[in-house]
Amino acid sequence: MGNTGVRHHRTKLLPEMEGPVARAYARGRNTAPQLAFCRRVAGEITTGLPDGAAVLEVAPGPGYFAVEMARLGFAVTGLDVSRTFVGLAREYARAEGVAVEFRQGDVAAMPFADGSFDFLICQAAFKNFARPVAALDEMHRVLRPGGVAVVQDMSKEATHAQIEAEVAAMALGKVAAFTTRQTLGGLRRRAYTPAQFTATVAESAFRTCTVITEGMGLEVRLTRAA
Repeated sequence: MGNTGVRHHRTKLLPEMEGPVARAYARGRNTAPQLAFCRRVAGEITTGLPDGAAVLEVAPGPGYFAVEMARLGFAVTGLDVSRTFVGLAREYARAEGVAVEFRQGDVAAMPFADGSFDFLICQAAFKNFARPVAALDEMHRVLRPGGVAVVQDMSKEATHAQIEAEVAAMALGKVAAFTTRQTLGGLRRRAYTPAQFTATVAESAFRTCTVITEGMGLEVRLTRAA
């Protein structure tokens, strides 16, 4: 990839999101402001999708966002590498009375047939994928012709002030806010710049993408050709 600094294979983030680590993360995200944010973004990101559209969330974690999309009338599936997260997500969906299929699996080798989904969303996880091009190729494969994938993640170009503003909006306690700021600062080192993400996409089956930056994040839109 020339001088973009992106590798085909990246070191996985540690610790793995299993057991107590995953459960602590789930508790931290299960707050009224965080759930309200999921609800709002779910409505925005799915605007224009037909009723009953097949939606895949890659790396849904504890499932809060997937459940909010399912409430809107879409057929939602979540795929996560963490068995703990899959269990937590299933429990949450049952408790909320919402039908979502959560499955355990690797984004670089998805257990779905070609052309299974109309829409795919991946939030705050792509920077941790060990095989980013393979992950993009799999996203392309499981989308139907004309289907759209959206990747939302942190930007490597995020400033300290932007991280501060993002954490402030989470309405966390003092200790949790400090920990989150420290975590985001570390994650920024793994993240992609818009140019790096574009170069990675160029080596995948998608070939091209649109990248929009806002605050500390970036949003990448990719379409499987009709």
